[in-house]
Amino acid sequence: MVRQTVLPKLNPDRLTISLSMAQARTADYPLMAAAAGFDAVSIDLQHTVTPLETASMLCIAAAGAGLLPLVRVPSHSAEYLSRALDGGARGIIVPHVNSVDDARRIVNVCRFPRVGSRGVVGPSMGEAMTFCEGETVVALMLESPNAIAQADAIAAFPGVDMLLIGAYDLTTEMGIMGEFTHPRFRRAIDTAAAACKVHGKVLGLAGVADLGQLAEFVAAGVRFISAGTDAGLFMGAAIQRAAALQMLAIQITNH
Repeated sequence: MVRQTVLPKLNPDRLTISLSMAQARTADYPLMAAAAGFDAVSIDLQHTVTPLETASMLCIAAAGAGLLPLVRVPSHSAEYLSRALDGGARGIIVPHVNSVDDARRIVNVCRFPRVGSRGVVGPSMGEAMTFCEGETVVALMLESPNAIAQADAIAAFPGVDMLLIGAYDLTTEMGIMGEFTHPRFRRAIDTAAAACKVHGKVLGLAGVADLGQLAEFVAAGVRFISAGTDAGLFMGAAIQRAAALQMLAIQITNH
């Protein structure tokens, strides 16, 4: 067991900023994320072809750099949940959680006895189980109106640490895709924030890039922000740089 107790902790009283890794395949990416000032990384297995072996390597590199390593799994399947945790993830982000029954099944797989029934691996696991149980983050994504309606009950379930709003999926289900200023979406945020406040859980948000909107959501109670993907941030910076350099080409043409 490697003790690493300096990793950021999810906390309702502070803001955690995470980078989603969609294209990263080598250990230098978590190191760059740490140098850039992120608190956490989430390795996306839902929308990518990244294998678990690569996710494990990225998680270990992230932890070594002082980042909280999370894995966003593609489904509720136990084979993804338990193997991602055994491979080095300190937390699991689970998509499309719509009910307390979903939360119960996920917690059961991710938590060691007596909270759940996560399998024990290797010798001398007593002390390690206690340590790992205290470090493990279970984050459940609310991405439908039904999920928002169940937010209080899901947040109340023992073993859940964070409710993470998937902004694009939620607004799409609402029929207002990408309209993050829409009153119905704002009410959804307020509903989830109230549930998290009552039960001492963290409210997270993914998919919103506008800083003004994010400031309003932080004021409403959001304490974990998925700040974008490695590919998206690269493309944004690359487009801006290329456009600036193209101005030099225009100068040459004009002369």
